[in-house]
Amino acid sequence: MADPIGDAIQALNVLIVPTADGTGAPTTTALFGNIQTFTTAIFGISSDMQTVSSDIKTALTDAATVVGKIGTSIAAAGSLTDVGGAMTALQSSLSLLQTIAPAGTAAVFNSASGLFQAIQSQLTALAGDAGKTIADAATELAQLAQILTALEGLFP
Repeated sequence: MADPIGDAIQALNVLIVPTADGTGAPTTTALFGNIQTFTTAIFGISSDMQTVSSDIKTALTDAATVVGKIGTSIAAAGSLTDVGGAMTALQSSLSLLQTIAPAGTAAVFNSASGLFQAIQSQLTALAGDAGKTIADAATELAQLAQILTALEGLFP
């Protein structure tokens, strides 16, 4: 993986084209509009489907918020290696919390740990394989957050 976040952004460009700096509003394509028409019809069939649509929108909102905040935060870090160290420490803390948390809440910590592990591996790939800077990573995360936010528009 040379640039996994950039590759994801590029793959989604058929639906949504983010701005160059990850701020403002991205541009949706004609295909996005066609899919939106289809998903509106599908998710409008019943109240159960509307609930599913609402849940998907909430998940996309939450993911976009997390990705955006991580992008903003890492922009102030010294290097992608520093960020990797912080992510490792965060995962260790989440693992500790998972072991002492009540059984019903452990899944939340496991899920959060998995998310941060995935982000860390993406940032490590950016720093190592793609030779990108922390500014590049922050911009790509902002663009990804833009795309995730825009994807909410596919669900009524």
